[in-house]
Amino acid sequence: MRATSIYAFVLLGAFAACGAPGRDSNGDDDGNDGGSGSGNQDGCSDAAKLIYVVDANNKMSTWDGATKTFHDIGTLSCPAMGDPIFGIPATPFSMGIDRNAGAWVLYSSSEVMHVDTSTAALACTKTSYAVQASEVLFGMGFSTNEVGGSTDTLFIAGSADAGNAASTTLATLDTSSMHVSTLGTVVGNPELTGTGNAELWGFFPATSNSRIEKINKQTGAALQTFTLPSTLNGQPVAWAFAFWGGDFWVFLAKGSETSTTVYQFDGSNGTLKGMTAAPGRKIVGAGVSTCAPTVIL
Repeated sequence: MRATSIYAFVLLGAFAACGAPGRDSNGDDDGNDGGSGSGNQDGCSDAAKLIYVVDANNKMSTWDGATKTFHDIGTLSCPAMGDPIFGIPATPFSMGIDRNAGAWVLYSSSEVMHVDTSTAALACTKTSYAVQASEVLFGMGFSTNEVGGSTDTLFIAGSADAGNAASTTLATLDTSSMHVSTLGTVVGNPELTGTGNAELWGFFPATSNSRIEKINKQTGAALQTFTLPSTLNGQPVAWAFAFWGGDFWVFLAKGSETSTTVYQFDGSNGTLKGMTAAPGRKIVGAGVSTCAPTVIL
């Protein structure tokens, strides 16, 4: 997820918005590897095995966890509406990536766009998503329906006061019908990601006790919690989350920070493994498909 949304603040009240082709291991920087190998025996393209990110300036990139580098794709120019009184443009708020490497981008105007990530043109199509009272703004992530499966579900967690609510509604969003089905609630304002074993996890930023948590996909209940180091605590202003290569990747800017820091956490125990500065980038959305590798080769 996301970044502080001026548009959402004007239109809906005080909201905090939440959430890459990677550099190839063969060194040609064409975005066709991402550390996952070049074979497609699993039915997934190489492009579907990458972490995609979008920043507050609409720049879409991929993040390569193996080399800790970004690769810029292009700039979004989706037909999201702007504020009719103040003329403030809507901005990306959160993002999910499907198994075809298509991006589902939620804007601060509560509109959902489908984006073709295959070219720098980044063609946008506005979906029929109708804003829900309990899902005005939300974090999102795909999770497979079963371990080793090739079908997945887009989970969303949001509220009418995203970023400030004590709890958010966990639901699924059918990307064919754009129908929302409510499941339960989670405590906090998470960004979501799936893992290689059909689990759903969330990153919950906070002024204290930031955490990564395994979430029950039927009820929203916490199943396992990793309490994060105090260096992540603070007022979150932009955050995003993804699972890749067996690890969790947190993209976070907090307080007066003007750019994102990328934090890598061990997927098995939540231990901090490294930090990478991302100067000039305030990342508001990250997405990774369920094709993502579970180990870094």
